[in-house]
Amino acid sequence: LQVETGMIHLLLSDLQVSDFEPLPNVALNKQTVQSSTWYGPVFGPSKGVDGCRNGNLDSGCCTHNDQDLGPWWRVDLLAVYKVSAVTILNRQDAFIPRILGAQILIGNSLERNGNQNPSCGMITSLDGTPTYTFQCNEMEGRYIIVIIPGEKTYATLCEVEVFASVSGRVWGVSSRSS
Repeated sequence: LQVETGMIHLLLSDLQVSDFEPLPNVALNKQTVQSSTWYGPVFGPSKGVDGCRNGNLDSGCCTHNDQDLGPWWRVDLLAVYKVSAVTILNRQDAFIPRILGAQILIGNSLERNGNQNPSCGMITSLDGTPTYTFQCNEMEGRYIIVIIPGEKTYATLCEVEVFASVSGRVWGVSSRSS
């Protein structure tokens, strides 16, 4: 970098570019559970993290629960992560509005099925795209919950991707020094 009378000249030989690794989808194939399952294991909770991005319910790639009051779906990341973003792929064939009002919660509590954890975002409109991405600003948590609070409704989702890095926190471990 050279500075001459108010002008800045950047020499390309001085420019350093570091390697950038995109954050991984840490939810892929992790343990899942949902409030109920419609029509047996065909639409079970694991369909939400199987890597299949087909939004057609008949493809066998989507979750679907029974009509529940406040239906929810949850993935256990098995460790505490700093979550940068969560992407939800909605159903694309029919009943698209069922995802409307869904909240994305991130935290370490399973109290009330995790629905007391802090919110990263909420689907407030259907903007014509089947994919919704929420920036979570490194919220920390082990559990990602998608819930439609307060309504008796069906809920479907076709993929949930969680882009995060390991937090470094250890939960459930106590240490004593003597």
